[in-house]
Amino acid sequence: MAKSPEVFIVDQDPDARFQVQQIIGQTGFAVSGQAGLGTEAVAQATEAKPDIILCGLKEPIARVVQTIESLDHAMSETPIVVYADAGGLEAARKAMLAGARDFLEGPLKPDQLRKSLVSTLEAVERRHLREAGNTILGTEGSIITVYGAKGGVGKTTISVNLAVAIASRVKQSVVLVDVDDTFGDAATVLALTPDHSVIDGIREMDGADNGDGLKPFLSYHDSGLALLSGPPNPLEWRGVAGDRLQALLHRLARQFDVVLVDTASSLSDVTQSAIEAASLVLWVTTPEYASIRDSLQALSALGDLSLTSDRVKIVLNASSPDIEVQPSSIEEALGRSIFWAIPYDRMLRRTGQMGQTLLDTYPGSVAARNFVDLALVLNGMPRQVTNGGILRRWFNARKNGGTEPESLKVKEETKA
Repeated sequence: MAKSPEVFIVDQDPDARFQVQQIIGQTGFAVSGQAGLGTEAVAQATEAKPDIILCGLKEPIARVVQTIESLDHAMSETPIVVYADAGGLEAARKAMLAGARDFLEGPLKPDQLRKSLVSTLEAVERRHLREAGNTILGTEGSIITVYGAKGGVGKTTISVNLAVAIASRVKQSVVLVDVDDTFGDAATVLALTPDHSVIDGIREMDGADNGDGLKPFLSYHDSGLALLSGPPNPLEWRGVAGDRLQALLHRLARQFDVVLVDTASSLSDVTQSAIEAASLVLWVTTPEYASIRDSLQALSALGDLSLTSDRVKIVLNASSPDIEVQPSSIEEALGRSIFWAIPYDRMLRRTGQMGQTLLDTYPGSVAARNFVDLALVLNGMPRQVTNGGILRRWFNARKNGGTEPESLKVKEETKA
């Protein structure tokens, strides 16, 4: 009989550890041990050699974060998943930057926990296979759909820069698919002039079990990113069946580690099909009232697609330095936690208008480093070394027009 994957529980509350152990028992995973914080956790986890570590995040947050860092240092190949009933955005982000691979909101439910544990271990396994130069027939990469319910929220800019970060910094194979059925401009931002489009790819699919037939329709960026562009005439989208688009995305997922899908803001059949096919949806909003309102309405309209919290991640794009809305207010309005915050950077929009990416032109900027961090976190890999976390960079950037103060740069260089 196959051995069940083992989970090691880290929580300063013994009662909480007992409750979590009961929940794990309903997921098909086994518990290899449990411990409190600090050296106790590191020593016992190292001895138990679990497949994954599950850590409770509660006050004092600083001590939990320190424990996560110590576990990540001592057991770098063992992924860490964090859960919390409360703590807010900043606490969750600190845990992710300390080395956690996923964050779950409590109270924990067996199905929610199982999905997180399985997806985390699958990400680790895919990384090991890539490092060994092996592939498994029939396995698929991740399909990540980027959606924004309102135009002008920076959805395409985020899609392009994230795709470049995954290709150039994370070193995973990634294809960006532009399914904006209005006027997709991912190719323009990448300064590419494709000869073929998504429509050509859909027409040429012959039902074969590999994606070789799609390669002639791809264009390539200098970063290694592949692009399947939208058609020059948006009317070509008429008559495209949603199941054919989904088949195309899944075929690409058998050839690439990541399929990143850029969508339109309208809830067309094409957009809904791209959202439904995704293993993860990055839902982009800005702090403006209209963007939040449209997001709330779209989330309600898409209720039939069963977009659970583990599939939809809210991405807050600070598109202006003058917005004073607190993240907690946005979370309350949407009824969902903010997964990621992209800091204001005055160069981000400018590079898109110039047919350049931020990572190509200003790789040291606060937003460029933020995209790299996001790419790493999404792929379950250790993040780059940062100082003060994402929120601190965001607020610093708002004060400095997108440029970090020299004092912060000096501190980082000194640490290095």
